[in-house]
Amino acid sequence: MSGATMTRTTTRRGLVAAVLSLILVVAGLTAAGASPATAASASAASSALTRTAPQALVTATAADFDPGNIISDENFFNGNAMSAGAVQNFLNSQVSSCRSGYTCLKDYRQTTWSRSADAMCNAYSGAANETSATIIYKVGQACNVSQSVLIVLLQKEQSLITDSWPSESQYRSATGFACPDTAPCDAEFSGFYNQVYKAAWQYKRYTNPAGTSAFFTWFPVGKYSAVRYHPNAACGSSPVLIKNKATAGLYYYTPYQPNAVAMSNLYGGQTDGCSSYGNRNFWRLYTDWFGDPRTGSNPHGAFDKVAGVIGGVQVTGWAVDPNTADPTSIWVAIDGTSSSYRADYRLDWLPVLYPTLGANHGFSQVIGASPGKHTVCVSKANGVDLGCKSVTVPSNDRAAASLDVAEGTPGGIHISGWSVDKKSGAQTYLWVNVDGKGSAYKVDKRLSWTPNLFPNVGNLHGFDVTVPATPGIREICVYGVQSLLIACKTVTVQPFETGKVESATGVVGGIEVAGWSLDQRSSASTYVWVDVDGAGRAVAANLPSASAAAAFPSLGKNHGYKVTIPAKPGAHRLCVTGTSGNTSYGCQQVVVPNNEVGNFDSISAVMGKISVTGWSLDRTSSATTYVWAFIDGKSAGPIKADRALGWIPVLYPKSGPNHGFAATFAATAGSHEVCLTGTKENVSYGCKTVTVPTSGAASLDSVTAGDRTVSLTGWAVDRLSKATTYVWVSIDGVGKAYKADRPLGWIDSYFPGVGPNHGFAIDVPAGAGPREVCVTATFDNQDLGCRTVDVQSPGAASVDSVTGVAGGVRVQGWSVNRQTTEGTYLWVDVQGVGGFPVAADKPLAWIDSYFPGVGPNHGVDSVVKAPSGTRKVCITATFDNRSLGCSTVTIP
Repeated sequence: MSGATMTRTTTRRGLVAAVLSLILVVAGLTAAGASPATAASASAASSALTRTAPQALVTATAADFDPGNIISDENFFNGNAMSAGAVQNFLNSQVSSCRSGYTCLKDYRQTTWSRSADAMCNAYSGAANETSATIIYKVGQACNVSQSVLIVLLQKEQSLITDSWPSESQYRSATGFACPDTAPCDAEFSGFYNQVYKAAWQYKRYTNPAGTSAFFTWFPVGKYSAVRYHPNAACGSSPVLIKNKATAGLYYYTPYQPNAVAMSNLYGGQTDGCSSYGNRNFWRLYTDWFGDPRTGSNPHGAFDKVAGVIGGVQVTGWAVDPNTADPTSIWVAIDGTSSSYRADYRLDWLPVLYPTLGANHGFSQVIGASPGKHTVCVSKANGVDLGCKSVTVPSNDRAAASLDVAEGTPGGIHISGWSVDKKSGAQTYLWVNVDGKGSAYKVDKRLSWTPNLFPNVGNLHGFDVTVPATPGIREICVYGVQSLLIACKTVTVQPFETGKVESATGVVGGIEVAGWSLDQRSSASTYVWVDVDGAGRAVAANLPSASAAAAFPSLGKNHGYKVTIPAKPGAHRLCVTGTSGNTSYGCQQVVVPNNEVGNFDSISAVMGKISVTGWSLDRTSSATTYVWAFIDGKSAGPIKADRALGWIPVLYPKSGPNHGFAATFAATAGSHEVCLTGTKENVSYGCKTVTVPTSGAASLDSVTAGDRTVSLTGWAVDRLSKATTYVWVSIDGVGKAYKADRPLGWIDSYFPGVGPNHGFAIDVPAGAGPREVCVTATFDNQDLGCRTVDVQSPGAASVDSVTGVAGGVRVQGWSVNRQTTEGTYLWVDVQGVGGFPVAADKPLAWIDSYFPGVGPNHGVDSVVKAPSGTRKVCITATFDNRSLGCSTVTIP
């Protein structure tokens, strides 16, 4: 995936205005009561944008990742994010051509079926042979989940967006729905269409919509939740303030956050055994492909509004070059006639979007224009079109005016300029609205130049007043003669109260916070309210502060504060507010360190045992503490940390030396994971893996074949026990356990203390012929090897001929048990149907001389009934189940 910034298109114009307006309203930074026309314009612009293919605006940077706000609700739950054509164009751009014999996602088609509406999604109308792009688009529309989100999900789960040779299994599990980390995927939900639809449906279900139960509550929005780093619980978790439903949904779907190792290289896969990448990759992919997931994609500027004012039009908006903090230029065209202006007006909300670029990137320009209707278009100097709007300049033959200055001050807005009634020398008034509420002010300041420009009107036509206003970002609109608009400006009103939180640090037992606060109207000391997790107290800001003295020399220096607020170990939300004007100095998360500290120093293993060492203590006490051991996830019990360690008092002077621990646990042979946790505050000291050597020893000494028998000898022992062990003997894959309990005189001296009874001598029945014999010591699954032996049989047999005759199959041959005169049988199968024993009881003169003592009656000459036709005949000697082969015959 490319990290380069892609070229912006003019089809994006106006989106940022709409998105930014939303951001600022939420933040309380815009004036209430936007006109319906403005809202409709923003909506139309946004709708136009969503029909185009998305383009990346930024490259993902780890510092920008917020685990509590991975993506905004507005971006996630937007079923109009992309059209089907835009999705198709995007898929085409990711894979130029597919590998021969494979179907890439851009070319994939599937017949879909209709689904009825429910609380999560509107109805989906199925169709034959739909493209993947159409499916993604229609699912997004039905469930109101962004098509961009679904694209990212398909890449995150199965790399389907960029894979040029995807497998069928990738399509079957396309979005990972019903595919838990610890079990196979549920086949009921397999298939591309099914996967895309169910994933979108599930994301809506996580929001607990009306008509469903409030089931999904363990990642509540607006509260801290412990989010794990990995499916392995021993990897731990940390508190995350979940800020919106979309982020909560991502955690319900993939319940892990990336740790520092996973974030150390956004495009790598390095791991410490506790790294998870799902939600990291979702955020990174969305950022690279569609821009910051927390804000709308934008062309770095917006034409917010245009207004008809006295003598012309006022255009308002902003424009930045993301590569420099220097103000850029804009072009404003009125009915096709263009002029260039600097976008350097101060907008204090801009650093929220562009933290490194400063605030001076707005424009609020009044441009002369004749009365009547005009079309006004704005573009950036680099050619990016910010849009066009229509405006009507009011007719007037009396009013002339200018708003020269509009700036926020503590407690108000300072404005200055001039306003003239050109047909009268009478004194005029201004009407000034601040966020829609207004008052009248005299225009009575002397201006020496007005009589020259406007003869016979006098010179008392200037104004220079401060309009009271509460702190915050405010819109001020000034009206002159005949109530005609002079101009509107956005300014930031400063509070009288000001200050700063200079430090907030977690210390043992609490949070140490320091800073300063003052009221600019007085040198008297004030107070701040320090709140920790919703509970607070007043703190006097009366300590000497060099920062306060430097900022406001005339108010003295006794405006600082420093206090430690008691708090338990863990993450806490700290907020500081001035009490003179209720001015917020911000909130931040502070982690109070644990009183309990320690370390898992070492682990070792010998036969049957695991040993661990380390140390643990409570920094608030010299008392002995305990740690708890877990082996392979199961409790192994407590360990007392009471051993003397000389270095501990050096680091923890009040604790004393007796805080080391060393313990040994019984353990079976093999690999084991040991985890240690402090018992005072459940502080994890980590996990280590160790391999316990086996205490088993065994040998397969001999394997011999007898008369339908395999004989084995050897021994098997647990070096730590007298207990009898077993060996598993399999012949041609079929096995059974046998005791190793025969006395061996030498074994106790070789393995002292185990006793003599650990040998085995086993006879296992076996059919005649080559046999593979394998032996395993069951105590520790030690493989003792395999050997091939040829098992003999006293039986002998031969099929001399198989021929088709009228009514059946004639079989001729012989079969004998070389140890007896008793008769034997052959078993005949015809065309797979068995059950035809044939006695070997016909006299053969030669057979007794060839096998002395067996007698003559061992010949075979019999007809087995069978229907006419071509038949396959197979024959087995029943004496030792030896196959005598198969023949194909034709029965007349």
